[in-house]
Amino acid sequence: MKTLALTASFVWLMSVPLTASAGTMKGEPKVISTDVCSVLKTPETFVNQVIRLRGLVYLGEDHMNISDKACPGQGIELVIKSDPVFKQKDVHHFYVQMNHQGRKGIATITGLFQSDPSPLTPYVLNIQHVKDVAPRK
Repeated sequence: MKTLALTASFVWLMSVPLTASAGTMKGEPKVISTDVCSVLKTPETFVNQVIRLRGLVYLGEDHMNISDKACPGQGIELVIKSDPVFKQKDVHHFYVQMNHQGRKGIATITGLFQSDPSPLTPYVLNIQHVKDVAPRK
């Protein structure tokens, strides 16, 4: 009987972390892979969605944006609204590499697409992750 109770307790303890991690996975938002032009064409369909896109990135003194040669003259404003994101290794590497490349480059950005109260930038992409940073060709 004592062995059965110990075995049951052990099985229960081992299942707790599995249940907790499985619940966490379900709570993560779905990432939509898209492109800059598609987002600019129908931005309202992407509001409050986590999106991933690759494009030409410009890092200015007071703003940064991502654009695509397929839809020239337009871009999506990039922002970082969370202090911990600045400290992430991928975001830090992005800033360092962009500065070494003359503040222009190509990157894959993942973030939350949001409406913005500014009439100049009605929509912004709140950066969560950055990868595949390269110089513009």
